[in-house]
Amino acid sequence: MSIAILVLLNLLTPLAVLGVVVKFMLSPRRGLLRGLPQELNERLGGLDARTRARLAGRPVLWVHAASAGEVAAATEFLRRVHAMPDAPAVLLTTMTQTGREAARRLPQVAAASLVPLDCWLAVWRFLRQARPYALVLVETELWPNIIELSARAGLRLGLVNGRVSERSFPRYRLIAPLLRPFLRRIDRVAARTKADAQRLAALGVHEERIQVVGNMKYDRLASGDGRGREELERLGWRDAPVFVAASTHPGEEEIVLAAFQDLRGRFPSLKLVLAPRHVERSGDTAATLRALGLSFCRLGGQADSDACVLLVDAMGWLPSFFTCAAAAFVGGTLVPVGGHNVLEPAMAGIPVLFGPHVAHTREAAEALTACGGGFKVVDAASLARALQPFLESPEAARESGRKANALVRSWQGATDRTLSHLAAVLAPPQSQHGARRMI
Repeated sequence: MSIAILVLLNLLTPLAVLGVVVKFMLSPRRGLLRGLPQELNERLGGLDARTRARLAGRPVLWVHAASAGEVAAATEFLRRVHAMPDAPAVLLTTMTQTGREAARRLPQVAAASLVPLDCWLAVWRFLRQARPYALVLVETELWPNIIELSARAGLRLGLVNGRVSERSFPRYRLIAPLLRPFLRRIDRVAARTKADAQRLAALGVHEERIQVVGNMKYDRLASGDGRGREELERLGWRDAPVFVAASTHPGEEEIVLAAFQDLRGRFPSLKLVLAPRHVERSGDTAATLRALGLSFCRLGGQADSDACVLLVDAMGWLPSFFTCAAAAFVGGTLVPVGGHNVLEPAMAGIPVLFGPHVAHTREAAEALTACGGGFKVVDAASLARALQPFLESPEAARESGRKANALVRSWQGATDRTLSHLAAVLAPPQSQHGARRMI
C-alpha cells in the first residue's frame, strides 16, 4: 500500500511545487524566490563538493529541521550528539535558506543543506550522495518519501521534539490512512507532551516506540547577552521603561502599536522594541510606523532623540532585549498563527503577554497564566491594561517575572531524556557507515 501512496504523491509533486511558488509570489515574502535557481541542485537532492568532502569517510547522521526555529530548538541536542564518543558527522537539512544559514553557524554541524523535494528521485539522489546511517526528524517534519526511502535504505529513524498541534491534528486525521504506513516506519519518537504522544499514536506511530520527554527548546533557554543593553544605552534609553514586542506578524503589529500609543499618554518615557517574526518584513513594519507618525530607529542606526521605537531587523537579538524589559508581548498570538516561544522572555524573568491564538505553545501559555507569569490579551485595550501594572510597579514586574522563570527551570531536562530514548538510533554502526542498502 505504501508504494501505491508514494506513486500518487510523486505524480502530484509538480502541482504541489507550483502551488508553493505561486503562494510565495503572492505573499510579502516573494523576494525569497530570487534564490530559487541557486537552490535547485539541493532541492533535487544534490550535495556540493564541499559538503561531500566534509562528510567523506565519516558515519553521517542526517538531521532534518524545518527552519531556523526548529534548528534552534535542536541546538542543545546537536551539541550533545557532537560530544558523543565516536561522534558522527551531522548533516543538517532545512526547508528554508534562513534555517540552513542558522545551521551552518553551529560548530556541531559538519554540513548543512536544503532538504530535497519529497519526491522519489530527489530523495534517492540525496541518500546516494550523503549515505547516512540514521535520520532524525525534528518536530513535525513527516515527509512520506523521505521516511519510506530512508527506511528502505536501512536507516534507523527517530523523531525528536515530536508534536502535532491541536489546530493541525484534525487535518492530519483526514489523511491518517495515507500517513500510517510511513509513520509506522519510525523507530523512536521523543514527544513533547502527553497530548502530542496521543496524537502521534492516533496517526499511526507505534505507541510502544513513543516516550514523553518534554520540549528540548527549554534546555537551550538562557538569559541573553549584553548586546541589547548596550544598544539601548547607545540610544539614550538606559533609564527608560522598555516594552518588547517579539516575533510579530501583519495584523497584530497595528494592535501592539495602538496599545503602545495609549500607554505613552500615561508613561511618556516608555520605549518599544519591535521585532517582526520575519526580518524581511522590516520594510513593511517601518512603513506602518511612519503611517502612525511614530519616530523609530533601527539596530545600529543613527540615534534619534525623538525615537520611541527600535525596529529589530536582524536575527539573534531578542534574548538580549528581554533582559532589559519591563514585560514582553509574544507575537503570532493576536492573529491565527499559533504563537511563538512564550518561554524565552519567561527565562529572562519578565512577565509575558500573549493573545488567544496559542495552539503551538498552549501548554506553556496555560502554565504561565496559572503561575502568574503570563497574561492573555485579546486587543489593544486589554494589552494596555495588562501592561500598565508592570510600568507602574517594577516590583510587580519582578515578582511576575520570578514566577515565569521558576516555571521554565522546572521544565528543563528534555534533552537528556531524548538522548536516552533515541540511543539505539543515534549510535553509529560499528562495522561500516552509510546506508546499509540503496533503493
